[in-house]
Amino acid sequence: MGTHENKRYLTISAWNVRGLGDKIQDDFFIDKIQSDINILLETWKGECKDYKISNYNTFSKIRKKKKKARRHSGGIIVYYKKEIAKGITNINGTKSQNRLWLKLEKEFFGFKEDLYLCALYIPPINSNYFENDYSFLENEISTFARQGKILLMGDMNARTGKCPDFITGDSCQINNFDAKNLIPNYYEVDTEISRNNQDNVTNVQGKSLLELCIASRLRILNGRFIGDSLGYYTYMSINGYSAVDYALISESLLSSVKYFKTDDFTYLSDHVQIQLTLNCNIKQTFDLKSHIEKKWKYLKRYKWTENLHNLLLKALMSEHIKNDIMKFELNEYQENQKGVDGATENLTNIFENISDITCKITKRIKSKRKKYRQEWSDNCVYETKKEINRIGNKLKKCPNNQLKQKYFELLKSF
Repeated sequence: MGTHENKRYLTISAWNVRGLGDKIQDDFFIDKIQSDINILLETWKGECKDYKISNYNTFSKIRKKKKKARRHSGGIIVYYKKEIAKGITNINGTKSQNRLWLKLEKEFFGFKEDLYLCALYIPPINSNYFENDYSFLENEISTFARQGKILLMGDMNARTGKCPDFITGDSCQINNFDAKNLIPNYYEVDTEISRNNQDNVTNVQGKSLLELCIASRLRILNGRFIGDSLGYYTYMSINGYSAVDYALISESLLSSVKYFKTDDFTYLSDHVQIQLTLNCNIKQTFDLKSHIEKKWKYLKRYKWTENLHNLLLKALMSEHIKNDIMKFELNEYQENQKGVDGATENLTNIFENISDITCKITKRIKSKRKKYRQEWSDNCVYETKKEINRIGNKLKKCPNNQLKQKYFELLKSF
């Protein structure tokens, strides 16, 4: 028997993991990639057949390995939950190995228009893998923007400082000049929305990104929403900090964004994970019997033994139980679904009250996921990782060189 339940929010994360390696066997890493859609960048991997995660499907892009190279470079893997697989399509949006385009179907996700999601890593401008990405990306956006809305997420190696990603002082008043309409009637004036950023530097790629935003009517989410209202740094090296990982969305979809979050620095990467929560309306079909069994699994249970017989009689003779039974018998329930539900709830409460007095109560304990422990893993390594994460949390809120030095010293120690 099946029924429906609406899913109201869609979570999408992006993370430059700086090499996937054996992180897929790290419980802390797995806990980090539990969004509905998880974008992993710079995986440095080939085929992702060996990197499966339970309840997730994958899309991937592999950068061709050079003959003399010891490992792959680049690489994009997208993990998405199987329950939303019917609404996601991997589309051939680009030949570039730096970008992967997905189409999120409006009918499945309850959007007004299809959403085109681009998982992207744009290399530094001096890299051999830089392909004039911003120019090509603008052309791709122009194509998909005619068919739906746009969302970009990833590492763009762009530092935008506090420069605006919109036309400042935009107005239609120019149409009043000399009684001629110099801009079309359908033109939408850019809305000025303030944006915070801890990183005050602007580089060449940052300027390209801002120009892309203005030309394509995209807006940067960093520094504008709960979870990243201060515009935190997203990358840290021994030399300093920067904000280079972004989420950009069509301006008209800003009202659909519930949260945008930048995570803490951890031992897993020198980049932080970014996560977006979007309003949606997914109608999910599930098996009602399995759903009920799952709900009951963690409720309290009552253990009956024969020597509890006298306690049961005593409970039935107690004044408050007798009053509850009498009220139940005298109550005139409506002969419809509401009446049946009310009667069921009241009768269940009576049984629970009797059982609480009579029986021994036990609770089902939620089974914990089996922890994978690597052979080399010990308490020392575990405590070091915890300490790195603790420092990473402090560095996000209050960057300082002394803490940063300790952070990288600990990273080298394991």
